[in-house]
Amino acid sequence: MSVIVSGIGVISALGGNAHAFGESMAQGISGCALHNFTRLDGSVVSAPAYVAVNADPQGLIEPRKLRRMFRLARMAAVCARQALQMAGRDPAAMDPARIGVVFGTSFGALEITQKFIDSYIENGDGHASPLNFMNSVHGILASQIAMDIQATGVNLTISQRDISFEAALAQGMAALESGKVDLVLVGGADEITPLMHEVCSHVLMVSLDPNDARGLDPAASRSTLIPGDGAAVVVLERQGKALARLQGTGVGRHDGGGPDVALSLHGALGQPALDLVTNGRDGFVRSAAVYDQREYLWAAKGVNCVSHRGNFGTWATAGAMQFVANVLMLANRQYFAPLAAGQPAAVGKTPAVILHDAASTSGVHAAYVLTAE
Repeated sequence: MSVIVSGIGVISALGGNAHAFGESMAQGISGCALHNFTRLDGSVVSAPAYVAVNADPQGLIEPRKLRRMFRLARMAAVCARQALQMAGRDPAAMDPARIGVVFGTSFGALEITQKFIDSYIENGDGHASPLNFMNSVHGILASQIAMDIQATGVNLTISQRDISFEAALAQGMAALESGKVDLVLVGGADEITPLMHEVCSHVLMVSLDPNDARGLDPAASRSTLIPGDGAAVVVLERQGKALARLQGTGVGRHDGGGPDVALSLHGALGQPALDLVTNGRDGFVRSAAVYDQREYLWAAKGVNCVSHRGNFGTWATAGAMQFVANVLMLANRQYFAPLAAGQPAAVGKTPAVILHDAASTSGVHAAYVLTAE
């Protein structure tokens, strides 16, 4: 069974909605820039990062609700409303028990988690902030979306490192196939905070080089990465007006000697002729060897492999942004040339069938196939 993608919403370094995101991708714009991060000692460091723009609700969410949302939850909730609006779906006119939310996040609400820990240290365990604790759990993002639209169907949070979104996508498709819901919102979101940036810089994981403000090169193999954040949410349904069609998903491992997830999915779908393979390559040395191996496999089959993280950045659930980019390429019949350190790579053909092949250094592996309608 295949399902349709009927709506998308996105808050990224490239803009605060799907139109701005798509225009930036088509024009080959990098969302990387120098940003100031305040450290624990009060000093400020300027470093390259892909920091998402402020989430503008544009009247989609009541102000009283927004006031109770922290930054990451606001991004997720606004993306969900954007996706529903694009799909032409009013949740108030639907059975709330038939609307599901499946969300992927690796780190969750880091800013609120830090505030909760601070309150615990400063006030003791008897006076730590219960509100901050409630908002610090990973499931709060899916919960905030459900509370905003009054959805009471399947509500699930997936935390699977850098394939958290892809794993959530598989669960969202399964919920539709099982008949448990008629519409499911699938999202991914993570954030970069000053504390996380400082910790990562101390272990030489993130770049502090101002010259890197041009943006990352996914094809590189270097010891530091350029961090970022953002959110994206997509609407999946069984039928209706489609931007693209999700033909299948798969999640497994690439280090256990079992069947290859991407190849198995491709075979199960009748081996459709692939126009493009996208992946999560981010130029980081720890993942480069994995993707070198994966890309060699697809090159042998004559299929081009690309990663668009040079445009929108690398972060735990950046796969959500890649999904939106893939949907837009199919829906608008265009090809987004990936960026390498701010410069466009070779132009490819307009895709009609895209396979996403995401292999994590943790050994987990995910794939999905999208086709144009």
